[in-house]
Amino acid sequence: MKKAAIVLSQKFRRYLSADFVIAADEGYLRALENKIAPDLVVGDMDSLGFTPKTVATFSVPAEKDFSDGELALRQAILRGFDCIDIYGGWGGRPDHSLFNLHLLKLARDLGATAVLRGDSFDVFYVDGNFFTEASPGDFVSIVPFSETVHIIKSKGLKYPADGAVLTKSDTLGLSNECTENALFISVKEGSALLIHNF
Repeated sequence: MKKAAIVLSQKFRRYLSADFVIAADEGYLRALENKIAPDLVVGDMDSLGFTPKTVATFSVPAEKDFSDGELALRQAILRGFDCIDIYGGWGGRPDHSLFNLHLLKLARDLGATAVLRGDSFDVFYVDGNFFTEASPGDFVSIVPFSETVHIIKSKGLKYPADGAVLTKSDTLGLSNECTENALFISVKEGSALLIHNF
């Protein structure tokens, strides 16, 4: 499966591996800082302040109804990538960070899977069966994305979530702990953001 990576505007140190790299606006500088050569730069270039001349670009007007991150995600999917990692998407303005999490849901709606990758955490959008590798002692939080989320099965957690119903008005899903080298949860109703801290 071919993977695309999107680089947004926040600094990051995590290793990036992908078949195609899209930098969104100032993400171009973040890519260069990490010695990454983007295949495409997209956005209105307002934060970057110029349009790169040595790489393919897709420019849009500054007055638009979508973020540069959404533009990058849609460009990745239009190019046939259904597995997308997002880097540099957390930190800085909180509104930007929160809307970057919404890109995970948008990716699912468009038939792809996206993961927001921080230096010491991953964020996944979960609305069915979910599996990921983990290490004992890693912390996992399950944050409702819909108003409620019903988990019918879990495996690899210190505090089993089988049958749990999480809502946006409680903190029940905060700071569980991995006990195995893999984590599995099955969501029956609703959706959640699963944050894997390692």
